[in-house]
Amino acid sequence: MAVYRYAIDNKLENQKPKIKNKTKNSKRSYCDGCGRQLRWFENVPVVSWLIQGGRARCCQTPLPYSYPLVELGTGILFLIYDLRFMIYEGRSWLIWILGLVMIGVMVFAAVVDLKYMILPDGATIALVILALLLGINLDKILAGVAGVAFLGGLYLITKGKGMGLGDVKLAVFMGLLLGVKGLVVAFYVAFIAGAIVGVAMLALDKKKLKSPIPFGPFLFLGTFMAKWLNLPPFPLL
Repeated sequence: MAVYRYAIDNKLENQKPKIKNKTKNSKRSYCDGCGRQLRWFENVPVVSWLIQGGRARCCQTPLPYSYPLVELGTGILFLIYDLRFMIYEGRSWLIWILGLVMIGVMVFAAVVDLKYMILPDGATIALVILALLLGINLDKILAGVAGVAFLGGLYLITKGKGMGLGDVKLAVFMGLLLGVKGLVVAFYVAFIAGAIVGVAMLALDKKKLKSPIPFGPFLFLGTFMAKWLNLPPFPLL
């Protein structure tokens, strides 16, 4: 729903459903089909979608499979993070909360990029602030500069066709969070995963050779794996 609202507010979706019962807070979750505000039991991640058979309870509008998949995927990422945090990163509640918020913002931005081929600047700025709150040093500053230089170079060389400007901005966050070694791992995972998915989609005729593929989700995947799975440099070699 947060992705849908972002799309509506930024005119990435054509029409917003009319909100019924305007005495209530229209910022609460509402039905994609008829606009009725959802009750709490209609908005339980994954469970509500399954119980309702993948349809809105009020008007029977089919709900996308992406809803439960994103919710389930986010839960799995939170679980991996929690296990990693308990084992390796101490007991600081503040750091734990910052990490959860960071993952939530990363998932939001990745889904927006998948659906609309754009990385929200607001999400990138929020991630940069969160990375700074987790701690900063010279290595991380150098990594941020190096990441922007590397992806910025690809952006200029390909004239924006092989790399979006949003990806270049995202490199600031990646460097400030991971440092130089972690950034190398993240870029490596992102480019390998992107290449594998791109070839697979070509083989399945889902994309043409020159069709754009959003790179943000792969950068987020690399960031998560480098930060919270603690992969060594070049883990797939």
